[in-house]
Amino acid sequence: MNYLTIFNKTTGLKLLLSVGLVLLCATLSMASDQKATEFYHAGTQAFKSGDYVGAAKNFLDAEHMAETVSMKADAVKEAVKSYRQAKLLYREFEEIEKLLIGYPAHVDYEQLVARQYEIGNAYFKGHRDPAFWSLRWIPWLTAPDKTVEIYQKALVHAPFAASASRARLRLAVIFIEKGKPADALTLLRDIIKQQSQSQEAKFAYLELGNALFELSRHGDGDGKYNNEAIQVFKEFIEKYPDAPERDWINKCLLKAKDIQAARLHDIAAFYHRIGRDAPAERYLGEVMRYYPDSESAEPAEELLTKIDKTYTPDGFRPELQSRYQQYDVLPIPSEPSPIIIVPENSGGKWLRPIRDLGIDTKSKKE
Repeated sequence: MNYLTIFNKTTGLKLLLSVGLVLLCATLSMASDQKATEFYHAGTQAFKSGDYVGAAKNFLDAEHMAETVSMKADAVKEAVKSYRQAKLLYREFEEIEKLLIGYPAHVDYEQLVARQYEIGNAYFKGHRDPAFWSLRWIPWLTAPDKTVEIYQKALVHAPFAASASRARLRLAVIFIEKGKPADALTLLRDIIKQQSQSQEAKFAYLELGNALFELSRHGDGDGKYNNEAIQVFKEFIEKYPDAPERDWINKCLLKAKDIQAARLHDIAAFYHRIGRDAPAERYLGEVMRYYPDSESAEPAEELLTKIDKTYTPDGFRPELQSRYQQYDVLPIPSEPSPIIIVPENSGGKWLRPIRDLGIDTKSKKE
């Protein structure tokens, strides 16, 4: 046997194995698609009968068995519809996420992301999926809140969508309530920077300014939060001059200046205490120059006079405004009552209430 004969036999064997493998794969593929079609048909029947959870399970089995991408995508789309009908919104969200990541060319991307925002809104308003489908009739047996996850993933897919600013604002409120101010500040700044013309931008200013102000009251060493709060308050007044919140903003602005001035005054007092009056005078001068309407202006002037005997007060400072917001006092409107006297107030004379019969005694006499 020569080498050519051996080569031909080897090549023929490889070719035969290759053809067999192709035929086997084709057979398995046909079997998989046939099985997928069976699951898909079972899902359709379950959906028609009202068994939406069973339908979704069959459609997902069809996705798993299918070979073609288009059939997989169609099966997941039907699973989305099934979970929506069952009001299992988080399960619907998960399948939408699968479509957006795994089958983006086979879906209406914008429509699906909009639906994700809708599901996030429903969760924000209190919707919760049942923890166990078989025990869904127990109202308090619910799955965890998924609002943050849903909004965050929707923002990744469409950060500039029409619903994005509202989602960011709601996320910021949630983070503030959970004690995560850093995450909240980032979201609020994004609204003001990226969607400044949205309706939510106004509330983002208010939330951001208030959050920064509260942070500045507790451990704002370099005054960064306070400086930003003052800037945000000023921008709000400039952008929304007729806003009903303006009075509250002005009070917050005064308090923020008080915090900044008090910080400078305390630094000056420290330097004076250790005998370094030069930097103390500089900080006191900043109080007098930039915050003459603050509560620290008077003590700063007294300390500056004590340090620098040649310093002469200007003799005029802006009047110290009230730091408390004023509210209109409205009387409680009177409510007419048909009962003139109740038994408890009759001194034991009446056993039943005396009612006003609506008779005009004056006109009756006339």
